[in-house]
Amino acid sequence: MKYHIYTLGCKFNQYESAKISELLEGIGYERTDFKDADVVVVNSCAVTSEAKRQSLQIARRFKRNSKAKIVLAGCAVHDGEVPDFDLVLGNGEKMRIIEYLDKIGKIESSAYFLNDAMNYSISKNPDRTRGFLSVENGCNWGCAYCAVPHFRGTKIRSKSLGMALDEVRHMVDSGIKEIVVSGINVALYDDNGLKLRDLLDAISKVDGKFRVRLSSIDPLNAMTLENLFENDEKLCHHLHLSVQSGSDAVLRDMGRNYTANHVMKTVQRFRSIDPLFAFSVDIIAGFPTEKNEDFDKTIELLSNIDVMRIHAFPFSPKNGTKASRMENGVGDFTKKIRVKLLKSLSNHLEKKFREKLTGSSQRILVEEIKDGFCEGFNDYYLKYNFRSDAKVGDFVQIDV
Repeated sequence: MKYHIYTLGCKFNQYESAKISELLEGIGYERTDFKDADVVVVNSCAVTSEAKRQSLQIARRFKRNSKAKIVLAGCAVHDGEVPDFDLVLGNGEKMRIIEYLDKIGKIESSAYFLNDAMNYSISKNPDRTRGFLSVENGCNWGCAYCAVPHFRGTKIRSKSLGMALDEVRHMVDSGIKEIVVSGINVALYDDNGLKLRDLLDAISKVDGKFRVRLSSIDPLNAMTLENLFENDEKLCHHLHLSVQSGSDAVLRDMGRNYTANHVMKTVQRFRSIDPLFAFSVDIIAGFPTEKNEDFDKTIELLSNIDVMRIHAFPFSPKNGTKASRMENGVGDFTKKIRVKLLKSLSNHLEKKFREKLTGSSQRILVEEIKDGFCEGFNDYYLKYNFRSDAKVGDFVQIDV
């Protein structure tokens, strides 16, 4: 029997897909192209309406072009009605996919998270150089725009520090050189009082030549980790901040617990450790209450703190959220223009950041080799392409 899995969305989804692959291979399935598969699993995303649309579109395409059993799984299943596929599994059920492979229809418990636990790990990473370590599931913050608590649950489930460290050791022993620590809201990690900073500190003390990168985190919780980055050589000097807006009024309407000044102070604190400390950010363009002057404040903030990259998303109302009930004062055309401006600013700021590194020596993790050229990222999460006789998985110092 053969399977194919297609993953959309966040790093946590990628981690779960790796576990699903492991479960299927554990009962004798072999991974293959979707055209040759007996089972195709679409691990879906629904963080935005566009993400859900893409998830369903891809699942339909597989259904048209494959004779396989089509399994739609994950967040999209919890987001209202979904079309009929051979098998539809919610977030709780997809991690028990072996139990349901011979079933048909929709199997979903909206309250699965009440009895859920982060008590599993993966022993095989699909990537040869980078491994995702998912340590936390669920979010109880209730941001106005976000439906993730509905998909993933409001009960916080954290992997034990011991299990996480065992997984790290296994990754390092298998040749993984970059470990990305992630979660649905990784700032909420709590193993009986041991917090995210305790976890990161313990991971960095594991023997081996590897580096650690942290996935998305909010500005206030990022600040609590400051001294770790000051004293730890394994932690990459890059953070992906969930900023969302540079306007205090919009942040308040979003239900975020920080201000633009908090974002500025967080950046300043980390730049006191390393003047080149890199920040990428998430920004929502066109939140219902975002006026032109609010958007201008976002542009101003991002320019002032010299972010390295901007991930811009147009606001997409999700059923059941506070924002979906707000009077929408921003039209679709305006949202598109604002996203376009943010992407243009992102290109400008990334170029500016690269120029700051000119003349320096950068450590690159070789992730791919094509036609004699090595490709990989530096510690600041910038990609480089260069000639070298290095192998995949090597750390290489290059002059940029």
